[in-house]
Amino acid sequence: MTDRPTRDLFLVSWLVLFLELACIRWFPSHVMFLTFFTNIVLLACFVGMSVGCLAAGNRTRYLASTPLWLAGAVALGLLAERFRQTLMKFLAVGDRADVDVVYFGAEAGDMLVNLPFRVPVEAIAGVFFVLIAVLLIGPGQEMGRAFTRVTSRTRAYSANLLGSLAGIATFSLCSHLQLPPVVWFAAVAAGVGYFLLRRDPEEAPVAKSGTQSLLFLAAAVLLTVPTSGFFTLRSRDTAWSPYYRIDFHRQTTKTGERVDELETNLVSHQVVEPRKRVPVARYANYALPYLFGRDLPGKDWPEIRRVLVIGAGSGNDLARALQWLPADARIDAVEIDPVIQSIGKAHHPDTPYADPRINPVLNDGRNFLRGAPAETYDLVVFALVDSLVLHSGYSNLRLESYLFTTEAFRDARRVLKPGGVCAVYNYFRHGWLAARIRAELREAFSADPAVFVLNEEPTASIKLDDFAPEAFTAFLAGSENVIGPLKRQFAAHDNFLWVPGDRAPHPDAARYPTRWGGTIAPAALPPADEPLPPVNWTPKPWVGVRVADVAETGGLPLATDDWPFLYVREPGIPRVTWRGIALMVGLSALLWWVYRPREGTVAAGTPSDWGLAGRSFFLGAGFMLVETKAVVQMALLFGSTWTVNSVVFAAILVMSLAGNLFAGWVKPRALLPYYVGLFASLGVGLVVKVDHFLGLPPAAQLAGACLLVFLPIAFAGVIFATTFARSSRPDRVFGANVAGALLGGLAENASVVLGFQYLLCVAAAFYLLSALCGTVSVPKRTA
Repeated sequence: MTDRPTRDLFLVSWLVLFLELACIRWFPSHVMFLTFFTNIVLLACFVGMSVGCLAAGNRTRYLASTPLWLAGAVALGLLAERFRQTLMKFLAVGDRADVDVVYFGAEAGDMLVNLPFRVPVEAIAGVFFVLIAVLLIGPGQEMGRAFTRVTSRTRAYSANLLGSLAGIATFSLCSHLQLPPVVWFAAVAAGVGYFLLRRDPEEAPVAKSGTQSLLFLAAAVLLTVPTSGFFTLRSRDTAWSPYYRIDFHRQTTKTGERVDELETNLVSHQVVEPRKRVPVARYANYALPYLFGRDLPGKDWPEIRRVLVIGAGSGNDLARALQWLPADARIDAVEIDPVIQSIGKAHHPDTPYADPRINPVLNDGRNFLRGAPAETYDLVVFALVDSLVLHSGYSNLRLESYLFTTEAFRDARRVLKPGGVCAVYNYFRHGWLAARIRAELREAFSADPAVFVLNEEPTASIKLDDFAPEAFTAFLAGSENVIGPLKRQFAAHDNFLWVPGDRAPHPDAARYPTRWGGTIAPAALPPADEPLPPVNWTPKPWVGVRVADVAETGGLPLATDDWPFLYVREPGIPRVTWRGIALMVGLSALLWWVYRPREGTVAAGTPSDWGLAGRSFFLGAGFMLVETKAVVQMALLFGSTWTVNSVVFAAILVMSLAGNLFAGWVKPRALLPYYVGLFASLGVGLVVKVDHFLGLPPAAQLAGACLLVFLPIAFAGVIFATTFARSSRPDRVFGANVAGALLGGLAENASVVLGFQYLLCVAAAFYLLSALCGTVSVPKRTA
């Protein structure tokens, strides 16, 4: 890369990829409404890149306005955050009680007022879709122009891929170091500033607009400072983990008690609750398995010494467990987010992470389950696991999706001792969610779990259409020898009992007869005819616990590793997604028309290359789906962590680079052999699932999975590189390829219908269309 055109192409490719990743992280963490639309920021970036590349021949240099769009988009994002509570009063976010997909954070809909007309949430999404897309048009145009200046297509595409690799590596380093947004956007400003200020013989100098652009760049960077975590704002500390923007709120009540709360991407995630302050009802949410261990007679409940807590978070579940467990107990506390774990270590009043019985583990919960030895634990806890965030910008997968599949619960059963118990609890909100989890646990453990509801008026039954956002639901699963006695104890008392919530019973509890039939007095239960515990007890030591009768799923599918969509009621694209697709397609077409290529700016006699552009378009669509499948499969095999994502994306680019270098070396005349290899590798991927490699030695597991996942990318890389090398309009062909990625990103929603395995069928259809665009043999051109 000694010549300037190649070097500039490398740099602008780095800039585009880095800016894309910065937008994917920053905007959803400030504009909560964007989380309702899968991949919207990523697809907006694709639109901007594509439109920019296609407009490379236009005389107007759109990069000059990029700083203005960047500053405006950031400013509007900050305004959306500042006034989000007010906006929610006027926005229609759907009927929370009747939804086909669950979005955490929609609870703010409680604040909606009775208005004759509400603004659909899609309007907010549309505004930011346009802003982000236009923001990328300038860098996209620079990339398209850089492609045309490099005479060798092989060298040009290699520079683009290497620049993209550098962008991933740079942003991954920022994530590893937990650097705040001001650093990201300072790097973006430096890149944009370089291309604005460098002397270019093809561009006339525009000093005045250049100065204005630099001022807007500086403004954009400065606007990111308040939420970068450099100082405390209104008792709020902000930190940026590899997954979230985390706001740590420190508040003091009128009675002088400290209340700490964690927000992730503007949604309440955890309240740091010390044992001494928490009401008994909230306390029992975490301590239920240990309460039953104390109160069940005889040996009907396992002696709990080895515990696995998945989703240990700030330490609430750990603090309750430590209160009950013996001194020689051991708890493996698994948490995926390093910042949340560090907040728990530094700020939890009960200091659970400092206890020698705790073994902190920073890992994906499913990955840890897979690697844990069999029959290790007495208790496995899925502790209020709801990430509130997508696993990546490329799919509908959430961070916790692979924790709530039937196969995941089978993994939990495998690591439990024969008499062990699996506890799953959360505010599941919807009856059909509870029904699905109960059916999955029953399938995994070959026994019906006990389902408990804890709230002020615990319900006796859970129907599919029930909506109870405040009801805490706990599932206890295990063998019938363990769960059966527990359910029989409750059945003897109309499935409802008052459970003492204190570690040591209240001194007045001795006057109440025991209701368990054991010899555990004075830790006793009030008479059944007493509706409430004595009101003069402070704090009330009793917790009302009811065994709930959960409705059958009624044909709703169980979540599996191939269809891991716990929060989607039935296979089908949700209505809000259909509206989002229509919105993005319409706005993309509008942007393409506004910035459309002007043929008058192209040198006379230059072929249009629309046939090659069509092939490139469908190659981009298929590639996006294969890439999504690769990310999902590797997450299942190696964990849903940001490091796995980064490595997978880098590996995909390396495979594309290898395909490009191979095509430049061999210079294929006919593409038919490579299409045959592509479809054959897709067929193998359709038949062979990635979990077939589980249980193999690590080296064989890695080699087999990589071969299965990346082989289609290698063949597709050769086909695209050959097509690109033969083009007279590389900007147009590359822009069409990125536009195809938009189509592939929208088609990824088909995974909610088909599952991820059969998503390869959609990819194969796109690749078939690419083969039909023109002839499979391509005209020779010097690369």
